[in-house]
Amino acid sequence: MTVQSFHDLRLSRGVLHTPEGAIPLRRIGKGAFSTIYRAADGSVFAFQRDNMGGYDKEIAASAYDDTRSPHLPAIQKYGSTATETVYRMPFYKTPFRKGDSLQGWKDYAHLEKCLEVVRTAMRGRKFSAHDGYDFSTSVVECARESGVRPAVVEALDALVQTSANYGQTYWLEFSPRNLATDAAGHLILLDVLFDREALERARVAASRANAQANRW
Repeated sequence: MTVQSFHDLRLSRGVLHTPEGAIPLRRIGKGAFSTIYRAADGSVFAFQRDNMGGYDKEIAASAYDDTRSPHLPAIQKYGSTATETVYRMPFYKTPFRKGDSLQGWKDYAHLEKCLEVVRTAMRGRKFSAHDGYDFSTSVVECARESGVRPAVVEALDALVQTSANYGQTYWLEFSPRNLATDAAGHLILLDVLFDREALERARVAASRANAQANRW
């Protein structure tokens, strides 16, 4: 998929206005930092809010650009609105299910087990959001030793190493909603990193906003 860079985008009433024309969008998801839309041609647009932390889309785009791994989402920066950075990628089938890829499901099972192994090893230890890099590199090493396919491990490692450029607060997590498959049946590490510190800030801000709203 060829994507040109635009820097003057505007979303209004479900239509993305670009220098090349208007693109109707349909919202398909919303997270702590991003809102996800799908276009009629099947491509997906992720609007990631600026000034809130949570650079997971930028990390994924950089890791994919460096590796072109078939196990990373083919995400690219598309442009920006006044308040958001916009990314574009193909549509992937999600949530991930066993029937989508038997080998991918085995990888997923190993990755989930590695999360638990590393969590158990850290249990009782005082740690903060800034231990994310140590945690994630330990998960990668466990995956390397646990039978996860090398190509998947290398894709995962690319994400973790790229995340280090943005701080030590990015943690790995795996669940069917964070994983996907493409048309060829490849396991895609769609959204497996999160900024724990930024997420905690977002939750505190949301809680305060709700409390303020309930006062009236």
